[in-house]
Amino acid sequence: EVIKYGVIWDGEFFNYLGTNRERILALDPECLAYIIGCSCEIKADVVSRDEREEGLRAILNYGHTIGHAIETVTGYRRYLHGEAVAIGMVYEAELSEALGFLEKGKAAEIKALIDSYGLPVSADTTLNPVPMLAAMAIDKKTVAGRLRFVLPEDIGRVRIETGVAEDVIKDVIERKF
Repeated sequence: EVIKYGVIWDGEFFNYLGTNRERILALDPECLAYIIGCSCEIKADVVSRDEREEGLRAILNYGHTIGHAIETVTGYRRYLHGEAVAIGMVYEAELSEALGFLEKGKAAEIKALIDSYGLPVSADTTLNPVPMLAAMAIDKKTVAGRLRFVLPEDIGRVRIETGVAEDVIKDVIERKF
């Protein structure tokens, strides 16, 4: 969740997480207070701008479209929720690059930060895109039967994209990162 906030809202916070990784993992009280405070402020800012969940608040679902599908196809047994979302964040950043919304190399930056915190960045098995797409299709985040993704445009800024071509999604899912 903390890394997600940097990707969706605050590039400086994302950089802080990279620069201070060792202190954060060592549970440095000053760092923890800062990241907890920033995380709460970011979430409160997003929610206060969209209290009825009509648009902006959907950005909090970054990584969840693919993450929930991973949980579904693996029977909720292989990954904790946060791990599946971490993988989803990487795949959705790769999807954004494939669609030309995110500058080449930025997905690798996101992946590297997630990996540096010991979170998985790819599925440990090859994901079959057919059941993955089926799982995404029944997700609550679909709009009129069309998949909706939160895709980074840069670190600290995302867009909500509906109707991404299935062949592009399949290509990203089939890759072993």
